Amino acid sequence: MLINKSKKDIIREKESEKVSQSKENTEQENKIVETRTIEQLLRDLRQEKEWSYWNVVDELTRKGIILNETTIKKWEYGLEYPDLDIIYKLSEIYSVPSQDFVMAKNNSFKEGYETIHMELIKRICYITGISLKVGYIAMYVFIGLALIWALLFFIGKCNEYLLVRSMMN
Repeated sequence: MLINKSKKDIIREKESEKVSQSKENTEQENKIVETRTIEQLLRDLRQEKEWSYWNVVDELTRKGIILNETTIKKWEYGLEYPDLDIIYKLSEIYSVPSQDFVMAKNNSFKEGYETIHMELIKRICYITGISLKVGYIAMYVFIGLALIWALLFFIGKCNEYLLVRSMMN
């Protein structure tokens, strides 16, 4: 009798551990969803399904939304955002709650993706076809090189000034 009770207790403990682990996993997934931007969410969902931009366009066309692949690409680069009607259709296509899309869209605005320098980087990345990460890195490299050039230019002008001043004396 005691052995059976302990086995039942062990089984209950294992079941409660599984439930608590699944709750922890769900909470972690929710935190990831809560911090993702619409650009990241759309790109991740499309890549999970291994779809091209054309596949997304075809699926939206079947749902009655007529777009082209450049619109999808602009959404993923954050140059434009889908409206609510399209978000509902996207949620049906990807089987993701529309609330996740709306939250991700709000996150894009919260993270300052509409500032001028970010807009410039996104447009350059869109035109050249490079990823946003490469665009950010290139921006920082460019700024660093510009600062070095400005410093060297300033040093050169100071040297010219000191040379002219020493010639006058």
